[in-house]
This record gives sequence, structure tokens and C-alpha cells, in this order.
Amino acid sequence: MLTDSQGLPVANADASAIKALDHVLGQWLGYGKDFAPFMMLAAHATGVPLVQMQAAALNITMDDPAAHRTAGGQIALAEARAADMTERERTWLRGLSAWHGGTLDAATAAFDDLARAWPRDLFAAKLAQLLHFNQGDAEGMLRVADMIAPANDGNGFVHGMRAFALEEMNRLEEAEEEARRAVAINRNDPWAHHAGAHVMETQGRLDDGIAWMEGLADTWDACNSFMYTHNWWHTALFHIDSERSDAALALYDQRVWGVWKEFSQDQINAVSLLARLELRGVDVEARWQDLAAYLLPRLHEHFSPFLDLQYLYGLARAGENAAVTEMLASLEDRAVRARPFERTAWVEAAVPAAHGLAAHAKGDWAMAAQLLGESLPHLQTIGGSHAQRALFGALWLDALIKAEWNDRALAELLANDHDRGNIAHTKRDLATIYTRLGRAEDALTARQQAERLARHYRAA
Repeated sequence: MLTDSQGLPVANADASAIKALDHVLGQWLGYGKDFAPFMMLAAHATGVPLVQMQAAALNITMDDPAAHRTAGGQIALAEARAADMTERERTWLRGLSAWHGGTLDAATAAFDDLARAWPRDLFAAKLAQLLHFNQGDAEGMLRVADMIAPANDGNGFVHGMRAFALEEMNRLEEAEEEARRAVAINRNDPWAHHAGAHVMETQGRLDDGIAWMEGLADTWDACNSFMYTHNWWHTALFHIDSERSDAALALYDQRVWGVWKEFSQDQINAVSLLARLELRGVDVEARWQDLAAYLLPRLHEHFSPFLDLQYLYGLARAGENAAVTEMLASLEDRAVRARPFERTAWVEAAVPAAHGLAAHAKGDWAMAAQLLGESLPHLQTIGGSHAQRALFGALWLDALIKAEWNDRALAELLANDHDRGNIAHTKRDLATIYTRLGRAEDALTARQQAERLARHYRAA
């Protein structure tokens, strides 16, 4: 039985299958865009179960109904060769079948088993981390990285995987150290770039973040649309917080939206960036309507609550009211059918958040504040990163301010200012609340601080 570059046996493989598996591993870990040769081989190498299963995994990650159906056929082809499989491949089949069927807890357990027993199977380990990520389980992400690290000493991609898990655990200094170690080993590791950006954003190191990302951006042209647009999305967030919304809007037009408009991850990057720009007073003109055309087919997909919430907000901001009503009803039906392991994500997080987002989009500030506030304690369960879920907190805070729930808004603003004390926009909002509460001296101080920060960023 032939083995791949990681020293792992592959049932029924010939030299061309091994070459393709090694190639797709590099593309998968490096967020490359040269997957077509592997998918073409999968169409012909129907007797190689691992080829079918890795092709199926790539299709499942597309969060697209047609790709999901294709994955089902590929899993069936692999299952037909179950007698030929190695023990590792049988574990792959167990995990993929569960994932394709929506049983994410069982899928996660299977891919954890793969990482534990075969730590050189980095394709499986990356999938294990993705499954934990999609369920808001940062501890699980780190556990996977720690399981595979000893067997992959010196592999930069593994350091990048560990860096992001550490950041989501709020172990920021360790995360930055791992991200820098990954880049020192392999400068072309966009996931490590991404982990470093997360650290710097969390710490409010805006100038450092722009320098870090723009200093590595020349490597992103080789990335697939998700990683290319997402790293530019992170760069745009630094620009927004440093009073350069014009630069962020230009990145939206040139780097974030338009690479692959049909892809779910490109769509949510676009929704999130437009929403953040509007929160800073930017007129995004007809961009919501352009985006909504690609969101309308997704009303009933429900691959994850994290995706659904952003689709819904984009449709609401585009004025697609009938679609919003239909999607809310469909989402509520999906929540009723939630299995025990996912009930919190759908029932306690997604349903109130969806109604809160719809209320925010139409200017019903009190309703938005109430419903988003109900959902926020449970939002980690929907998946996504801290930075991505921060959008929902920002919309909640905006609703609090506009509904004049001043005491609650003040508490949230003070917490934000404590964590990231160099955001001029936060100082301005503090000045607004202090003025309403009759605290003239505090309001003046906050305005002065905001202007000082704005001058710094304009001079930078």
C-alpha cells in the first residue's frame, strides 16, 4: 500500500492519487486556489476512498446545496470501498458521514479521534479545528493543535493553526508568538497572518495591524477567495477603527467584494464590512442591493446560524422585506427541529438575534436592543470568531444608544474603552451618553480624547 508525504497509507492509491493528495494537502493548509486538478482526479479515481472523502470534505465546506449533494455522492463511493479502507480511513468515513448528515457533535468526535491517533494527518486535523470553530469551541480548537504539534515539529502551518486557537482563547501573547513563528518558517501562511491580525485588533494595535497585514499582503494573490477577501476584511477593520473609513470602503470595492460573489464566505465578509461602515456613518449607496441579489437564494439553507444571521441582515438592509419575513419563518422552523447539541445555537442565540437584526435594519431601536441583548450571552455557540461575532455586539450597542438606554449603553462603552482605549469612535459615543446624563465635564474630556486620537490617525 502506497503512503503519502506524511507517511500515511492510502488504500487503492496509485502514484497519481498520492501526488494529488499531497498537492491538495498543501492547498488546504495554505488556503490555495488550485483545487481543480484534485477535484478532476476525484471524478475518475472512484476506487480510492480517501480521494473521494477529501473531495467530499471540500464540498461540505462550501456551505452550498449543490456542493452538499455532490459530497453525498462522493461519500457513497467511499463507503462502497469500506472493505479496502485502513482504520484511519474508516474513521474519516465515520466523521464525514456524520458531518454530511448534520450531526456535528459526532463528526467532531471522529475528527478529534483522527488528530489523536494519526497526528500527521493534517487535512483531518484542520477539519477537526473547523468543526470546533463552527460550534464556538475554542478549547477544542486548541486541544487539536496541541495533539498534533509534537508530531509536526517545525511545520509552520501547525504553528499557524495553534496561533488562531490561542487567540480565540484570549491567550494573546502566546498567539502572537506562534503566528510570528509560523511566518518565520513559511511567509506564505495566510492563516498565521490572520491570527496575528486577530491579536492586534483585540489589543487595539491599529497601526501595527495595518503594517502587519499590508506587509504580508503580496502573498495573498495565491489564496482562494475566502482567505484573500477575509484577510483584506481584517485590514479594512483596522482602517475603520483608525478613522480611515474611505480606505476601508475602497478595500470593500477592490478586495473584499467581487472575487467570488456566489461564495458564502465572501458574502458574509461583505455584509459585515458594509454594516461596520454604516455604523461609522458611511453612505454605502447601492452596495446592499448588489449584495442582496446573491443572498436571496439562501433563505432556506440553514447550514449554520452564524451564516444565516449575516444573510438576513444583508437582506434587511437592502430592503428585501418579503425575503426577510420568509427567512425568519424558515429559521424559526429550523430552530424547532434543532437537535440537543445545537439547541442553544439555534433557539437561544439565532432566533432572537435574527429578529433583533431585522428590527435594527428598519430602525426599531428598542426592539433591536432587547432581542440582541437576549441573544448575546449565547452567541459564541453559533460559531465564527470573536472578531466576526463582534458585529452583533456593535449593532446591539448602536441600538442601545439610539434607543437612549443610556445606563446600559454607558456600561458597554466603558467596557469597550477599557479594552481598547484608542478608538476615537468609542470616545465620541461616550461623549454623547455623558451629555445626555448631564455629565458635562466627562463629555468634554471624551470629546477631547476623540479629537486627539483623530488627529493622530490623520497624521499617520
